[in-house]
Amino acid sequence: MITTSRTAFAGTLAAAVMMVSLGVAVPTSGATTLRYASPSAFCTSIYSFKGTPPTGTNYNAYPAWAKANLPFYKKLASQAPNAKTKKVLNELVTILKYEASQKNLKALGTYIAKNQKQWTNGWKAFAGAVLACAKSLA
Repeated sequence: MITTSRTAFAGTLAAAVMMVSLGVAVPTSGATTLRYASPSAFCTSIYSFKGTPPTGTNYNAYPAWAKANLPFYKKLASQAPNAKTKKVLNELVTILKYEASQKNLKALGTYIAKNQKQWTNGWKAFAGAVLACAKSLA
């Protein structure tokens, strides 16, 4: 169940990034002039993200996935557009650091179950930051 919800959140992020990309690329109907905003470093990083969800149906592949994605989320945290987004991303980085370094699958499962609510709220807030990025370029 936890892997499924994590995969669902990763899919939500991918969908949000696609919406950002498509929203910037397609002008509104009836527009006579196009206005292009210069994307922030945060938005540029979002556009360049080529993430994948964790693979498999058990925890064996999850630490490797967390480790592979950790640098991206650290970078985003350093580029956060505001204090709220920075706080959320730093919380997600803390969770990913622990999960990337965990070798004991039982302990990892316990940690994930204990922090699932924080993770879920973090992803929701992060998705809001991604959508705000898209709106800033409209």
